Amino acid sequence: MNAQMVILIAEPAEALSGNLEAFSKEKGFALLKTDNLKETLLTIQGQRVDVLVLHALLLKEDCEFISVIKGMERDLPVIVCADVNTPELESKIRKQGIFYYHIQSFGIEDLEMAISNAVNGFPY
Repeated sequence: MNAQMVILIAEPAEALSGNLEAFSKEKGFALLKTDNLKETLLTIQGQRVDVLVLHALLLKEDCEFISVIKGMERDLPVIVCADVNTPELESKIRKQGIFYYHIQSFGIEDLEMAISNAVNGFPY
């Protein structure tokens, strides 16, 4: 029997996690939620996480947090979500070796596909 896949959503509000609850239930994923970077780090240190969905608002233009996560869990797929895109922020984030950069205007189905691909080990 396969272990349940764990998706950690780190966001200041519950917009993403609320939108992903039905998808997670349908796929059989466990959904964890944090609302700050410290809780996110503690969660990743304390239990298995298969995919991290990180809202760009938590980064506050400082993408080094992603490097910290990658230093702890090198193979953890990190999906960064942003409400709006700026070329500067996107460039900084992509340099951190993330799995996928999602813009809200792409739609929730795009984010669901990215999560599914990350869980299944497929490139996006």
